Amino acid sequence: MDFIDNKESKFKEILLNVKEEERLGMHSFHRYYGKLIPAIPRAFIREFTKVGDLVFDPFSGSGTTALESRFLDRNFIGVEINPLSVLISKIKTNNYSVEMLKRIQDKLLQLIDEDKEEVKAEEIPFVINRDHWFKDFVQRDLVIIRRNFDKAVDEFIDDGNKEKYIDFLIAVLSAIVKQVSNADTMHVFPGISKRMRRLESEGKIKINVFDTFRRALKKRIQFVEQVGKHDVSTNIMLGDSANIDLSQYSDKVDLVVTNPPYISSVRYAETLKLELYWLEVTKSSSDYMNLSNSMIGNDHIAKKDCIELQLTKYDFVNDYIKQMYEIDKKQAKVLYDYFSLMEKVIIKAQQVLKSGKKLVMKISDSKIRKIKIPTGYLLTKIAEENGFKLIDVFNDKINENSRSLLTSRNTYSDIILEDNIIFWEKK
Repeated sequence: MDFIDNKESKFKEILLNVKEEERLGMHSFHRYYGKLIPAIPRAFIREFTKVGDLVFDPFSGSGTTALESRFLDRNFIGVEINPLSVLISKIKTNNYSVEMLKRIQDKLLQLIDEDKEEVKAEEIPFVINRDHWFKDFVQRDLVIIRRNFDKAVDEFIDDGNKEKYIDFLIAVLSAIVKQVSNADTMHVFPGISKRMRRLESEGKIKINVFDTFRRALKKRIQFVEQVGKHDVSTNIMLGDSANIDLSQYSDKVDLVVTNPPYISSVRYAETLKLELYWLEVTKSSSDYMNLSNSMIGNDHIAKKDCIELQLTKYDFVNDYIKQMYEIDKKQAKVLYDYFSLMEKVIIKAQQVLKSGKKLVMKISDSKIRKIKIPTGYLLTKIAEENGFKLIDVFNDKINENSRSLLTSRNTYSDIILEDNIIFWEKK
C-alpha cells in the first residue's frame, strides 16, 4: 500500500477510543520528555496480543510500553541506553508490597527528621555549576534524604528484595530533583528563566525539600497500589538497541510497539541533566557527554567527522543526505548515522518477531535546514527491504500540552505537530 494518511483507518478509531480511558498514575512517576503516550501501547497490545504474549520495545525510554504490557498481563522485553531511564522503567514495573512501602516510608521520614549530622562536602554529588542550580540548603537536604535510604530499608528487609526497595526511594528522589532546583520546571531543558528570577526577587519561591519528598513518596506509593501485582516477566536491558544481542528472543516476540528518537530534535540527556548528575549516573562532564553522544538522533558530532560524505545502501535515503551535505555537512552526518542505526534496529525487530506479527511505530517527519525529511516513509521503505510489509499508517496530532515537541528545540529543526502511527507486519 502507499504511504499516505489513512483517515479511515480502523486502528485510528481504536486509538481515539483508548485515549478517552483513564491513564495509570504510574506513568507520571518521573518527568520524562518526548515519551510515548500510554494510549498507543494500550490500544495495540489489546488489539494484536493476548494475555501471556511477549511485547518488545527497542526504545524503552521511561517504560511506557513496559508498564502497559505489565498492566495488561503481557510479558515484556525492552532496551534502553540511558541508565536513569532503565531505573525509572524498572521501578514502574516491579511488584512491590504496598504495606512494606508504607512501613519504609514511615521509618524513613522519622530518620530524616532525626538526622542532625553535618553534611560533609564529599557527600554532595558532582554537578556542573552545582551552586548555580541548587541552593546550599537544598543540597544539604537532598543528601540527608539519600543517606537514610539504606537504614530505613534495613529495618524491614534483609533479603534479595532490599535493592528493589532502595531503588524505589532513589527514583522518588530523582523525581523531585528539578522541582527543588533553581531551574524552571515549565521548561524542557534545565534553565533559570526570567520568570524564575522575577519570582525569586518577589520572594514567591518557597522550597521545602523534605515536604516535597514526603508528598512525592506518598503519591508514588498510591501509584503502586493502583497498578497492583502482575505475575508476568518484565526485562528491561541496558544497552544500545542497534547493537545489543537479542538472539535469545529470535521468533519469540508477538508485538513490537516503539517510539524511536526523532532526528536532531530532543536532546534527551539534557532534559535529565540535573537528575543524571545528582543520582551519580554521570559523575563527570565526560560521563555526561559520552551518554548524550551515544543516543540515536543526537547532533553532537565533531567537525572532522563531517568532512567526508557518507552514504547508506538505500538511494532513497541518500538523496536526502546528498541534499543536506550541500547545505550543512554536520546535519548530513546526523542523517547518515540516524538511518544507519535505525536500519539495524529494524532488522533486529524483524528477527525477534514471529511471522505474521506486527510492529507499531510512532515517529514524525523532521525539517532540518528547511529540508523536510519524511522519516516515517523512509523507515518504512527500509523496513520493506528487510522483511516487513506496510499494513496501515495514519497521522496523529500531538497533544497541545506537550512541551517537548511543540517548542523550539534548536535553531534548525521545526516544531513537530503530528506523528505517523505506522503498522508493519513481518512477512
